[in-house]
Amino acid sequence: MTINEDKHRFVVIIEKEIFEEFKQIAQEKEKRSASNLAAKLISDYVKENK
Repeated sequence: MTINEDKHRFVVIIEKEIFEEFKQIAQEKEKRSASNLAAKLISDYVKENK
């Protein structure tokens, strides 16, 4: 998988149970992948805290 030049890979280590719950919420409530939802949440957080 190739990442665009304007993107950056970011690794987060979390408890497996938390990840599984997050993934389920992302899929069922947000209709997104866990990765996509995490990226959106980080982006929103940065915008709100500039």
